[in-house]
Amino acid sequence: MLVRLLNGFRLDIGQHEVVLPAHAQRVVAFLALSRPSGMTQHRTALAEQLWCDGPRPRAQASLRTAIWRIRQADDRLVHADRAHVYLGALVEVDVERSLGQAGRLLSEDGHLAPDDAATTGLVADLLPGWEEEWLIVERERIRQVRIHALVALSHRLRRLGRFVPALNAAYTAITAEPLQESARAALVEVHLAEGNVVEARRQVDQYARLLWDEMRLTPSSELVGRVAWPAGGPEVAKRLDGVPLD
Repeated sequence: MLVRLLNGFRLDIGQHEVVLPAHAQRVVAFLALSRPSGMTQHRTALAEQLWCDGPRPRAQASLRTAIWRIRQADDRLVHADRAHVYLGALVEVDVERSLGQAGRLLSEDGHLAPDDAATTGLVADLLPGWEEEWLIVERERIRQVRIHALVALSHRLRRLGRFVPALNAAYTAITAEPLQESARAALVEVHLAEGNVVEARRQVDQYARLLWDEMRLTPSSELVGRVAWPAGGPEVAKRLDGVPLD
């Protein structure tokens, strides 16, 4: 059994997709995202979290109905007693796979799985179109972890001399967050490793303009220093088209 939350909700049981009603999807999604914490969800708290706009008895009734519909699909999906509700141990979750990949990439001593160099599992949005309040923080947390993983992947690939996939990982991180300096720095390091100093400088200049236009901020001196002109080179002003670099 596989619960997919990236690029939208989907439940696969065996070789078939199983369609759940919206209220049952919410329960499965919440339990899937909270499982890594290791805590089972108390029924009352879960009902009030998912149906916070109504009275408690109605919220609890909605939860009971949702659990019944889920267990009609497969009684191994969700386990519930009078006090707690939790996702079945046999259920796989694509977000957990994605975060597992991110964890391996971010671990300096960790060994990578064969598919860890693929960026596909690090870019998909978490439940796009869902406006649940409880998703806001979790969506941003997962996004940030995966951006950092993409940056780490770019550095790993660069050190291995795999410059094209390293560029791809860095650009993917930049697409996810154009203003994040660590992503841009990873891209610059790949260009420098290839000997493309002019392209590295162009990337820093481009980032400086973007950062100034969007936030009225400047890149770090460390990033600018990576592409500083050597002694005796052209006289470079402290500003690029009016954008301060330090």
